[in-house]
Amino acid sequence: MAKIKPWPIVALILVLTAALGATLYYTREASIMGTPSLCSDPNNISSHIYNPARLQTVKNCITVSGIVNDVIAEDDGDYHVWFHIDPQYTNLPNGANNDYRQGDLLAEIICSTTVTQQDAVLACDNYSNQIPLPNKNQNITVTGPYVLDSIHGWMEVHPVYSLIIS
Repeated sequence: MAKIKPWPIVALILVLTAALGATLYYTREASIMGTPSLCSDPNNISSHIYNPARLQTVKNCITVSGIVNDVIAEDDGDYHVWFHIDPQYTNLPNGANNDYRQGDLLAEIICSTTVTQQDAVLACDNYSNQIPLPNKNQNITVTGPYVLDSIHGWMEVHPVYSLIIS
């Protein structure tokens, strides 16, 4: 009777273990960073940011979820959606988020309301945002650039590329 050599079985186990590990890693990263399809800049939204120099990009794209605490219309035509993040994202808010909004993160939906701030009018010219506006206490998942607003000092998702209400 022929003896079976163990190395093909060991090699197969190693390959399957590596494949499983890679799948788990990339699935986790996609849940944190967003999937490539969600992380594309739909309709070139970023080109309509008012005063973009104030935003310092920390990550080109993240996906984060939580519960809406407040929705505020701003004079520059944007909506500030302040939301309490789900536990797995506790590393995203900074001291200013903690001090100003009790740890809430800001999702900024740009060019979604009437612009009354004169120096912001041009940024929203010929652009109509299609991002849905959530209500207080709704569960949301937002995707977009993770940035530091250098004027206010807090962290935000700005602009929101995708917002899902669940």
